[in-house]
Amino acid sequence: MISDFILVAQKRKVAFIFKLVVLAAIVVGQTVGYLQFIPPELLQLLTIFLVASLGLNLVRFFTVTAYRRRSLLPVGERDNFILGVDSLSTLVIFIISLVSVFAVFEIAFQTFLTSISLVAVALVLIFRDYISNYLDSLRLMFTADYQIGDYIKVSEFTKGVITDVSFRATKLKTDEGDVLFIPNTKLMTSEVVNYSKTRFKRIIVPFTLPTESLLSVETFEAGLKQALLTQFPDRVKESKMVLRIENMKQWQTECRFEISVDQYNFAIEDQITKAVYLAVLQSQKQMPTPTVLFGG
Repeated sequence: MISDFILVAQKRKVAFIFKLVVLAAIVVGQTVGYLQFIPPELLQLLTIFLVASLGLNLVRFFTVTAYRRRSLLPVGERDNFILGVDSLSTLVIFIISLVSVFAVFEIAFQTFLTSISLVAVALVLIFRDYISNYLDSLRLMFTADYQIGDYIKVSEFTKGVITDVSFRATKLKTDEGDVLFIPNTKLMTSEVVNYSKTRFKRIIVPFTLPTESLLSVETFEAGLKQALLTQFPDRVKESKMVLRIENMKQWQTECRFEISVDQYNFAIEDQITKAVYLAVLQSQKQMPTPTVLFGG
């Protein structure tokens, strides 16, 4: 365990040692008597806070260490479970500190609630969205539906990789490098597509060609496959590509080319779509009056 503690993040080690030193100084100061200028209630509250914080830090340390060993998660990396443990630790410390204030200053909790009942109701109404986001953040941190590193789409124009989950919002990094903060409540109540949970993603590229240019469908399909295999040798496989004829008329034929990829993101889809259209245009160069309608 000592070797594991050495690998704990530097800021956590510094914070733990600092709290331990402060607690020791308070205990020694109270014993010797050189802290008489500080109100005893304040010292008592500070002692309770430090003891609770150090105790929960030790519990977190053993819990997270065992979890990292079991899930083979490198030190320094965080996932939803670790975020959830950190959040619960913060919440428990806050509750202990709040209860300690009532106990140290001998405040009747029931009387206090009665006296501020109207204010409490007003505060709940004012901070309703913040409370909802906080509760939803705990749900996100302990759920298996969304993990840090997952590639998701929340709406047509909101998509990216989950990089962090906080009490207020979930942090996404888009393909363009932008950072988006989505309220946790929106993420929990909206329809979300999680591409990281699927084994493969099918990319469909529709287009329309003159019927006379499809005298040899097999040759045309083979040309499209070869173009993609040449440009994306590590992304696509010949067995996972197919040309489908949707509607054949006298003058034009509606087609779509389907490609299944194992590793998906929107940048890859855009690149593959452009490559298909370029290959279709190249195949039509030999036609007297090439006409290609993209998008079906």
